[in-house]
Amino acid sequence: MNKNTYYYTLRKRLDCSEEWAKHFLEVEQHRKITKKAATIFFNKHPFMGFLMRIIYLPSNFVGLISDTIWWYRYHKCCKEIEIIKQEIESYE
Repeated sequence: MNKNTYYYTLRKRLDCSEEWAKHFLEVEQHRKITKKAATIFFNKHPFMGFLMRIIYLPSNFVGLISDTIWWYRYHKCCKEIEIIKQEIESYE
């Protein structure tokens, strides 16, 4: 792979990674709103909240693991962005 091809491949990957990180944070903002709405609803209806927490306990646990994995991917993507920027600077 010649220098120009590698440079443009890195540029494209950088753009895609930055876009993914931006969209991830947008989705997390929407998820935060949803969680806040659920908390307010469950505070107004404590029995329903207790019942839903018990019924969905396994799903909530899986969701916690999933959230942890997605945040790991986000932080990994941020590190990749830093490394790609360094690689691009070395080509310029």
